[in-house]
Amino acid sequence: MVVRYPTRFAASANDGAAIKIRSNIGRRCLPAAVIALTSAANPIMTPTVRAQTTAPGPAADSLQEVVVVARKREENLQDVPVSITALSASDLKNAKIDRVNDLIAAVPNMTQDGAGDALGAYGLRGVVSATRNIGFDSGLGIYVDGVLVVRPNAGDQELPDVSSVEVLRGPQGTLFGRNTTAGAINIITRQPSQTPTGDFKATLGNFNDREFSGYVSGPIKAEILAGKISVYDNQRDGYIRNEFDGKHYNGIDHKGIRGSLLFTPDDDLSLTWTANYERNRDIALYGGAPANNTTGAFAGLPGYTGNPYLVDVNNPSFQNRDAWGTNLKAVWKLNDRLQITSITAYGWLNTDFQDDDDARPLLGSNSHFIDAAHQVTQEIRLESSKTEKYDYLLGVYYLNQKATANRDTTVLVPTGSDITSNSGLDTDAYAVFASGNWRPVERLSIGGGARYNTERKALQFEQANTSVIPLPDLTADLKNSFTAVTGNISATFNVTDAVNVYANISRGFKSGGFNPDIVGDTNISFGPEHVTAYEVGAKSEFLDRRVRLNAALFYSDFSDLQVSQLVGVAFQIRNAAGAHIKGGELEVAAAPIRGLTASVGLGYTDATFTQFNNCAAGVNCNGYTLPFVPKLTANAAVQYQYPIGRDSIVTRLDYSYKASTFAEATDDPTGYVNSYGLANGRLGYEFSGGRYGVYLWTKNIFDKVYKQYSWFYAPFAQREFLYAIPRTYGVELSAHF
Repeated sequence: MVVRYPTRFAASANDGAAIKIRSNIGRRCLPAAVIALTSAANPIMTPTVRAQTTAPGPAADSLQEVVVVARKREENLQDVPVSITALSASDLKNAKIDRVNDLIAAVPNMTQDGAGDALGAYGLRGVVSATRNIGFDSGLGIYVDGVLVVRPNAGDQELPDVSSVEVLRGPQGTLFGRNTTAGAINIITRQPSQTPTGDFKATLGNFNDREFSGYVSGPIKAEILAGKISVYDNQRDGYIRNEFDGKHYNGIDHKGIRGSLLFTPDDDLSLTWTANYERNRDIALYGGAPANNTTGAFAGLPGYTGNPYLVDVNNPSFQNRDAWGTNLKAVWKLNDRLQITSITAYGWLNTDFQDDDDARPLLGSNSHFIDAAHQVTQEIRLESSKTEKYDYLLGVYYLNQKATANRDTTVLVPTGSDITSNSGLDTDAYAVFASGNWRPVERLSIGGGARYNTERKALQFEQANTSVIPLPDLTADLKNSFTAVTGNISATFNVTDAVNVYANISRGFKSGGFNPDIVGDTNISFGPEHVTAYEVGAKSEFLDRRVRLNAALFYSDFSDLQVSQLVGVAFQIRNAAGAHIKGGELEVAAAPIRGLTASVGLGYTDATFTQFNNCAAGVNCNGYTLPFVPKLTANAAVQYQYPIGRDSIVTRLDYSYKASTFAEATDDPTGYVNSYGLANGRLGYEFSGGRYGVYLWTKNIFDKVYKQYSWFYAPFAQREFLYAIPRTYGVELSAHF
């Protein structure tokens, strides 16, 4: 196992802050006596045994400890009373998880709607918030180094320089920002190091796939200032051909850069400044190709090709995204028992989206949306060290976000027949929170926390309609505010040193808001949603830490669940009366023999509306399944590393399964998206103890043809499907120093 040495700020690893190593002995193990003496002298800097969450290579005999910061301090995954999937940098590399979107295949009960970067949404445990406009937030918060991404459609982050990813399931209403009724994804990037390090990766594959990422870090002034910089450039041609102009759609063109400086002027202060920029230029479809069961005005007209990878559209479709941000994290050690952490961040996002709505070579309908947002956030926390009896954390949080949207949908003729809307939304969110753990007797820990939330929103909105579609001209100047108290209480009992059981009750809240979109009526406001979730689980390790088994059961009671729907040509956000969601997760990892590791993950979700009257004209959705939610998700992986001197051969096979889903709350059978299973493989040769590597990889080995997304365009009574990418393969070269 790998021992992390005493540092100036052990707790500053929270949210990915850098750890400065005060040791010149490299990565050798410290004597146990030295560790014990150091820990006793400085309890807030207690060293931990930290290792990769991936299973070990040929030199290891057991699974390694997984350290997470899910509760804003470093803890063993097995001690945290929350269902969490934790993936290290090695896990991400071995499974070729390059983006947040790739996590879906590896995380039980994680899903998406499949609509792409500009309008797509992710979800956990049955809740997928289709956040297609600036007035609607996701129930799944995505955080990078403790900072909430500016808007949900900035969530599909590339992961070129990531230290670890933690996926927390269930409401996170105490510590993680705002609106996390479904869960949180906590992305922790690699931080500047006083030891020179670097990683480089280059990939070539089919569909003209060209990927490059590089990362370097090292000292600028010994023991005082360190820096890092990472870059990536990922490009791939499209896999869907457009018969109209011969172009290929659904390719990617992603570029980005991230830089950090770590300043540690003394043993009591650490400052980390980070800046990043990303640029996406994707020629991407939204609706895909029309199905062959169109019965409306377009029935029998050109456009249906019968080929999932061939479309015939006359208007260009693209999804462009530009985002940049900067943040400053300060960690100030007051004494051996207390420290203050401050994270100040600014972020900006612009998306430019265009789609041929009718998906045909006709002058039917096309849309062009331009959204922009910038936000300032400030979080300050007072953290105690962990003692035998207790630990605690107090904090305040502030967010200000200003967003604009300009939307234009042209209908039936190329000019002079438009529906346009222009919006400006200001949001202020404030919170105070407290969390702690009390250990009254040996083996028992009682945890809990509370958060007071208040949000104020102000909208200016104007819609103008010159088309034949019967939508209103509308001007609105609206304000609203929302308050709620959220939090959790938990109990953890150590049955043995290797088996913990826990129970957790949590309360979550997502603020209400407005619907600045192409709207069909004057009611563009909606109320907040609330959830009370109950979870019981067990976390265990067996056979001298060769097997890890973690399991959880949950029940979530939602009231006033926010649901986004297409009603005619307009989008509407309503509060369903309620929903009940129940299910569980099971994750097993094993290292039965040296060099061989295996894992299995299962997720089950039963998500139904308890009451949703008039969810569509003449339809009540009581008892219907929530959209985009599969009942079963599963994943499995096996990896074997065979040593050859200082080199090794690495083989890996991954499998993932997703059950069928419905695309709308009405459970319309024409929008049924079938289940599918995918297999991925990887074969590599690693040189010089893993410093260099060459790998052959493939995804979707059996070339499965499956639907990624479905939507129904009511004005033309047309169902459209978007199909996912077929088999991909390539070669990857890597170097590490």
